[in-house]
Amino acid sequence: MALVNISFRMRCIRQLGIAVLAGLVLMQGSPAAAQTSVDFTVSGTSTIRGWTCSVSGSAQVTPGSSQPAPGFDTGVQTATLTVPVNDFDCPNEEMLEHLLNAMKADEFADITFQLDGYEVSGRQTEASGTLTIIGVTQPVSFPISLSPSGGGVEIEGELQLDMTTYGVEPPVVMLGLLKVRPRIRIEFEGLVTP
Repeated sequence: MALVNISFRMRCIRQLGIAVLAGLVLMQGSPAAAQTSVDFTVSGTSTIRGWTCSVSGSAQVTPGSSQPAPGFDTGVQTATLTVPVNDFDCPNEEMLEHLLNAMKADEFADITFQLDGYEVSGRQTEASGTLTIIGVTQPVSFPISLSPSGGGVEIEGELQLDMTTYGVEPPVVMLGLLKVRPRIRIEFEGLVTP
């Protein structure tokens, strides 16, 4: 009886090992998406002073099937940048509260950019795609620097936009004495592992 149990266990272990090996072979056959943390800074001005808030988001990049880019020898098949709205950090609690209200954080959890295409010129890449903020999606394009670094690619970019284009109402506080201007600047940087 003990010999039968040992034989059965050995057969199960062998089948499990074959299944794991087959899974690894299949994974190597298709490009995997790399997900990496990216730091974002959003800044703007008001009638009284400038302001800056920051947040850590993510970049999910699937290499392959496209024009080569620095650090991505086979190109980039898909790329998505995601910013969790509720994770923003601002210099004070009141500013954060105004930001979360303007961004309708209870209803729209994320800001996302979905890459549609890109053009490479040296280490600079002009990315084009769609940006979605509070459920409104608009086409955008902006430069991204790509620099191979060890086992990954350092990404860095910036874009400016008018938040009212996405339906975001700039905060007005102190009985209208402080009005946030609609033009904002978004900067990001991170290390993506292809």
